[in-house]
Amino acid sequence: MANNHTYTRKKVPSKTVLRAADAISAALLLLLLYAAISKLADHAGFTSLLGRSPLLHPFAGILAWLLPGTELAIAALLFFTHTRLTGLYAALLLLSSFTVYLGYVLLFSSDIPCSCGGVLKQLSWPQHIVFNLFFILLSVIGIVLYRKHREAIPPTPP
Repeated sequence: MANNHTYTRKKVPSKTVLRAADAISAALLLLLLYAAISKLADHAGFTSLLGRSPLLHPFAGILAWLLPGTELAIAALLFFTHTRLTGLYAALLLLSSFTVYLGYVLLFSSDIPCSCGGVLKQLSWPQHIVFNLFFILLSVIGIVLYRKHREAIPPTPP
């Protein structure tokens, strides 16, 4: 006797998917705003710490402006609905790049100070990596959810 039951997955309403993606975008936006403002609030200290990095010291002056500027730009992308997906991809790229840098520091350097701003300075290097991996995962989930939401919306006729 064959089992002829067909199982269908229950579709998650598009609004629920969009709300979850918006919540992820908001969390990333707040993280990036906090990081940028913390770096700019102590710009001289941030520049000095970048100058002590064996990998980044030649570029410390430009990176001290470029990093918070990039964080603010990505936060702006995440703020606006029509650029949110681009912002999620940009956040994923920035967080992934920083995590690779953290891995390098952890593996090949000793006693490199954290150039992060605010309370993030209190994290150890391994804790930073876990923190970043969490937000990388959130970025990926947000991208998947936004793409799923986009596919659920019927195309607008010309």
